Amino acid sequence: MTLGYRTTDGSIVTLKPIAAQSTPLGDAPALKLSGREYAAMSTGRVLRAAQAHFDYPAPDGDGAVRAGAKTVAADELGALMARKRFAVFEDGESGLLRLAYRELVLRFRADSTRAQQAHLLNKLGLSKRSGNAFHAQQFVVVDAARRYSVEALIELALQLGEQALVEFATPNFISQYTRCASSAPPSPAKAQWHLAMVRARQAWALSQGRKSITVAVLDDGVDVEHPELKARLKRKPDPQEPRDLLGRDFYVPDSAADHFDPRPKRFRMPFDQMNGNDIHGSCCAGVAVGSGPRGFGMAPRCSLLPVKIFHADDLASDARVADAVRYAAQFADVISCSWGGPRSPDLQAAIADASTQGRAGRGAVIVCAAGNDAAPRVSYPAADAHCIAVGASTDARLQADYSNSGAQLAVVAPSSGGAKGIFCTDVALPGRGFNIGSVAAGGADGLFTNDFGGTSSATPLVAGLAALMLSLKPQLSPAQVAALLKRSAVKIGPPGSYDANGHSKAYGHGMVDALKTLQAVKALKP
Repeated sequence: MTLGYRTTDGSIVTLKPIAAQSTPLGDAPALKLSGREYAAMSTGRVLRAAQAHFDYPAPDGDGAVRAGAKTVAADELGALMARKRFAVFEDGESGLLRLAYRELVLRFRADSTRAQQAHLLNKLGLSKRSGNAFHAQQFVVVDAARRYSVEALIELALQLGEQALVEFATPNFISQYTRCASSAPPSPAKAQWHLAMVRARQAWALSQGRKSITVAVLDDGVDVEHPELKARLKRKPDPQEPRDLLGRDFYVPDSAADHFDPRPKRFRMPFDQMNGNDIHGSCCAGVAVGSGPRGFGMAPRCSLLPVKIFHADDLASDARVADAVRYAAQFADVISCSWGGPRSPDLQAAIADASTQGRAGRGAVIVCAAGNDAAPRVSYPAADAHCIAVGASTDARLQADYSNSGAQLAVVAPSSGGAKGIFCTDVALPGRGFNIGSVAAGGADGLFTNDFGGTSSATPLVAGLAALMLSLKPQLSPAQVAALLKRSAVKIGPPGSYDANGHSKAYGHGMVDALKTLQAVKALKP
């Protein structure tokens, strides 16, 4: 039997099962995955995901095991783990890990009635577990009676997708997402050479951005206390929700105490490495909208909406990532995504809705990282037709060797990979961040780093430039923003890289030029 899921364009992405065996080990569960490439992460990333999202048993301080709200004695652990069986897969398109349990995400068509929905679900032995705050016809449904195996439930999702009442159905995956910062250590470079290369200072004579234009950074958290970020925060973004003071954390449930706290929260030694640490989003935010004077962003007078979707590199819920996009589209003009992951019908639908219905009907501009795999393909969601895919170029005006290539690539922006890295804001907590307090790494105070990079850094630079464009002309559509960025880009790299239409799989339409872009925006007739 071939397992898979259907995307919104009708294509089927296969899933490769990975054998997972769980056994009690002393007072805690142990998990073993087949395949040498998974051995290192088997007892960490996958087990933490199961504990976070499936109420899988976790060690308790008194030597017992906690599963959800219950404390379970060690000798009862085997039976509990058998009931909590979940399945692990490798995504056939992205190669990333995906976990599935007893739930599906189901969106009914707009003209379906509640009675029709109930009849279909009752016939299949499924029940609605929760609705969706952003779409009235979307639900998480659960196999409460454990009528289906995980594999059978995935097959059922494919069958449901063919029903006349259903717009899409997909397993409620918990997935591996990759943040797109480069791991190659650049030489220390304190000056913000990347802004000079795209002529940011000349462009600021036309606009440094407007407070009314907001960039949402969807990532692993933003340090809202950083001195060059806190002045940029969009305060009370949702006027209907008094608890929403400066953004949300979609990695945790809406009912969690810290859902309305988008700060970095997960830290593990060594604290200057991305693995295990929430140190990525604060840098992305600084590249986009840092207020200066030490670490200017591309749009230093625009507003910032932090939207936390990851806890370091732990696996995340596809449904929650999709809802984070929907939330951001309601309260931000530009959405910056410096990460990649597997395709999901829910995320595809959220991106489509955001780009057409967000920003009060004008459509939110969605800017995404092409990825750091040195691969001849653009990562998802950058490859989505509704997104602007951004690659990375170096201080030598060449393609960064890690930057992905492909037909969907729109533009590139300066980043690491040459002799210099990117100087930008870092996590302000002492001893946390890419710079944990070194002059050579960006300053003894640890507030800034000079070794940020990858398509992770290129992406918020372009997102900031899009915010400057909307600051000049808020009525621009996402398609107009993308077209102007491409038209104003400067051809870099070998001339033979570009085809007859001026596009290169390595450079897109070229490297962004802030001055040329804003001049083109100002020249547009009403």
